Amino acid sequence: MQRGGAGAARIMAVAAAAMMLAGCLLSPGKFTADMTVMRGGGFAFSYQGEIHLLGLSRLVAMGAALDSKDSTFTPSPCYGEPAEVDAAVLKTALLQDEEGWAEDALERECTTAEIASQKELWEDQRTAKKAEDARNIELFKALLGGIDPTSPDAIDEFIVRLKKQKGWREVVHKGDGLFMIDYAVSGRIDQDFTFPVIEKVQGITPFIVATARANNAVRIEAPAFAGGGNQSGFLNGSMGGFLPIIQALGAAGDSEEGKLFASLPKPEGTFTLRTDGEILTNNTEDGPAAAGGMRVLEWKINARRDRAPEALVMLTAD
Repeated sequence: MQRGGAGAARIMAVAAAAMMLAGCLLSPGKFTADMTVMRGGGFAFSYQGEIHLLGLSRLVAMGAALDSKDSTFTPSPCYGEPAEVDAAVLKTALLQDEEGWAEDALERECTTAEIASQKELWEDQRTAKKAEDARNIELFKALLGGIDPTSPDAIDEFIVRLKKQKGWREVVHKGDGLFMIDYAVSGRIDQDFTFPVIEKVQGITPFIVATARANNAVRIEAPAFAGGGNQSGFLNGSMGGFLPIIQALGAAGDSEEGKLFASLPKPEGTFTLRTDGEILTNNTEDGPAAAGGMRVLEWKINARRDRAPEALVMLTAD
């Protein structure tokens, strides 16, 4: 007998995983982020450290698999009597009789018809996997604004696009979608500010969002800086809707998909906010400190933090 359902479930889980990664695209790694907001509306923001382009190696592997002709079919073991005894049924009967389950004792050579049936299912699954991979690659290509993630020139194109924008002072690819970033920008906070914003690129969970309010206050949030997976954080906020699907399909433990999620980068660093305005609310551990005439808020970001940093600051015109 051939054991088929698990293979199809794994293909579905990998596809869901790829879709899940596509939903957030970029993740902070180890970093230092600083923001200064002044009463008169001036602001400065800097980010130094790692940014991960998620799922890049998987997408490259998907692209290679689309062109691969090396995959070969290997028959699965067969059990029980041909066309007479289903191994799962037999196992249930033996357990009901309180007898032991000796799977190898029931293993036998597959018939020609059974091998042909296995191969047909294997080919169908392989075709479905290639089609799913192709769709996921196209999805990622759309999110990257037309950059083909499986192309050998994809990283260079991505870096060129970043460096065309104001603030991206240094962008170095360290391999497998890991970039070292030096970003700094300044301006006025009379309009909303978001980091990162990348021309033509979609599906980015903001690292920092500063929202200017009509009453001259500014709300500052850091959605991607929550490592613990709270609803306000990066994992659940961007991808959590897929988690029950993955778990239901058995994508945990030592499975390929489980390893994928275990390997997702975790934000680790410090976010510091300085202001001479009035801090109305914040969710730091210790509240504001005073330094050089400024009020300073500091958030330590790690895998244990389950809430995204938040603060509301009242500004006054000069």
